Amino acid sequence: MDVYSTSGCSATGSVSSGSSTRASTEVQPSKISALPHDNIKTSNEDDTTTATSVTTTTTTTKKGPLAGFVNGFLSRLRRESDSSVATMINYATDDVAVGSVDGKDEKGMPVGFSDDGEGGAQHSAGIDLKGERPGGAHTFKVVASLVCVIAGTGTLGMPHAVSKTGWLGIILVILALFMSTTTGIMLVKCLYLNTDTRRSSYEDIAMDSFGCVGYYTSIGVVGINLFGSAVLYTILASSLIQEMVNEYSHKWEDIYIYVIACSVFVWICLVSTKSMKEVAILSIIGAGATIGVVSIVIGDSAHMKITHAVETVGVTHRVIHWSDIPSSLATMAFAYSGNVVYPHVEHTMQYPRQWPKAVWSALTLCCVLYISIAIAGYAAFGDRTESPILNNLPKGAYSMISNILMIIHVLLAAPILLTSLAIMVESLITKRWPAFVKGSTMRQFFKRAIDRTIIIVLTAVVAAVIPYFGHMMDLLGALTTCLLVFVFPIMFYFMLGGMKGCRWWTLLWYLFILAIGIVAMVIGTIDAIKNLIKDFNG
Repeated sequence: MDVYSTSGCSATGSVSSGSSTRASTEVQPSKISALPHDNIKTSNEDDTTTATSVTTTTTTTKKGPLAGFVNGFLSRLRRESDSSVATMINYATDDVAVGSVDGKDEKGMPVGFSDDGEGGAQHSAGIDLKGERPGGAHTFKVVASLVCVIAGTGTLGMPHAVSKTGWLGIILVILALFMSTTTGIMLVKCLYLNTDTRRSSYEDIAMDSFGCVGYYTSIGVVGINLFGSAVLYTILASSLIQEMVNEYSHKWEDIYIYVIACSVFVWICLVSTKSMKEVAILSIIGAGATIGVVSIVIGDSAHMKITHAVETVGVTHRVIHWSDIPSSLATMAFAYSGNVVYPHVEHTMQYPRQWPKAVWSALTLCCVLYISIAIAGYAAFGDRTESPILNNLPKGAYSMISNILMIIHVLLAAPILLTSLAIMVESLITKRWPAFVKGSTMRQFFKRAIDRTIIIVLTAVVAAVIPYFGHMMDLLGALTTCLLVFVFPIMFYFMLGGMKGCRWWTLLWYLFILAIGIVAMVIGTIDAIKNLIKDFNG
């Protein structure tokens, strides 16, 4: 049984780092009942004593967000423990049981643990928090999962994003690759940084970084991003199906029936799965579908450009258009977004130390797809490039095949995103009502089905009311993705002490990413809201 755990805050506003479900200990002859960041006080008996009793006391600290950002965490009491303990790690349930926590050393690492050089922690007894996890997903499958989640709708919107900035947009696509890869690796380092257990989610990282303020802020932003992405996928699939039906059969003006049909399919996938590991197989098919769509769009666009098709005659191109750079960066941030599911996907890896390789491989492949389709689309259609780019393709066999492939992709990617959202919701429910994860297999299934059905219904309603794909993607990219991809990881890494000892040029690079993310978020959100207002009024 999977245990979904989320760090939380006490009713009085005190910060509670970690979750009781994230750590459990079996110690013989000693017994330990300590949370990850609790202080430990030991009491030793005389020489004839055969067992050591270790008691724990938990210190809660009230801290404002500003003070937390400037000063970091308040220093905690450090006690040395001379008891010998054993440790046990159970990756199958995401529980990390930790033995003795002998205070912390000069680097902020728990005594008994050593920094592995990759932002992780290794216990002195030889148990590695980032060691091999039997039964986990192979790195190739993880790369495919990331490509499926990341490269879908972002691929179709990339030519339009480049058309807004001119040919300089190609350089921005590459810049966004390095920025998002940096923060993607940084975010996963935060799962292991200065802790004796693996943080299980984006919210855990935010909690340990900024307390309750960071915890609830991250829940809101992550939830909106996951939900909004699923809405966007539903809009795209529904509109493509509607276009195909109207072309070859009866014309249905309303998109509602297609939204309902797509939502039912996603609902079946969602309620049938329990964790991210069970939906990983969907990513293999989705990644292949994305590559197929890109190939068709590139080939069709090149053919139309070479043969001087009427759609490509009279179009204009520009080298750079400064005013649209922030909104285009927001779209590119969405195209590289995957940070919200990184903790869950990394947890399924058999070899978690290969995470940097997986991120670089997946995002580089996405970048190649983005640049290829952006150059082909913008070269062919210029200032007439639409979002999604499929709207520019002429009706015919190739257009139908690309539509079908993209429908397959988004309908398989949506359950991955909504499963992450459901896990987060169920973690919150479990925190309030621990009995939620108890009961027979059938009872647990029906409990999951209730909240996941509610999520699907809300997704369908929003998709039917706001069926504007392009500007909806711009808003989602600016409002949430810039924060999740560019801003929050930098702030978390700083607060958890990851920047200690960094070279000055590395710090400048981090500050550059942070500044770009903030500017793109503010200006991109304003532009997207203005465009959506025009859509409703028009």
